[in-house]
Amino acid sequence: MPLDPHLLQLYLVAALVLTVAPGPDSLLVLSRSVMDGRNAGVVATAGITLGNLIHALLAAAGISALVAASPALFDVLRYAGGAYLAWIGGRALWSALRTGFGGRDGGEDAAPAKPESAPAHRVFLQALLTNLLNPKVILFYLAFVPQFVAPALGHVALQIFLLGSILGGIGCLYLLGVAALSAGAARRALSNARVRAVLDGVAGVLFLGFALRLLLTDRRIA
Repeated sequence: MPLDPHLLQLYLVAALVLTVAPGPDSLLVLSRSVMDGRNAGVVATAGITLGNLIHALLAAAGISALVAASPALFDVLRYAGGAYLAWIGGRALWSALRTGFGGRDGGEDAAPAKPESAPAHRVFLQALLTNLLNPKVILFYLAFVPQFVAPALGHVALQIFLLGSILGGIGCLYLLGVAALSAGAARRALSNARVRAVLDGVAGVLFLGFALRLLLTDRRIA
């Protein structure tokens, strides 16, 4: 494998630390797992993992560098990603309002209607787009991954792709853990409509915050 063993060890430590940092991807898996169950969290993880592999391939091919270097392309991606995250956040807030008011209408003893789960293909596409439309991921692959490439070993593009794939694999395992743990812990809580409304509201606010942060992203990669 054309990777420097010492650099790879450092990379794995850094990747583990960075993977657990909260972001739109982990929040999406968490919210899907809590609201729709473990299977939805696994499907969301699959979409995000595919997105990371595509980012690794684009970075290896030099396409990500072209996007980051082009103000017009970068801004299009930034605005599209911010709008998409804001749309997810807005939907979550609207769901919180509807669920909250619905819980009041039925009284304290009324059993809340079980919300309809999102179709698997919609969850997968939402997760994939959340990852692909995030230009911060492009900047991350351009600024972080190349630091652990050993040009003396050759095959620089292959090294970038392999390192990016490793990062995606670590992220996949972490998100699968998030899906399993959050889904199990949420079963009883979600039997209460007000609790579900609060969780939807918190997720909505966080997604809107991520959208705002994304819109304020600049093109510096160093």
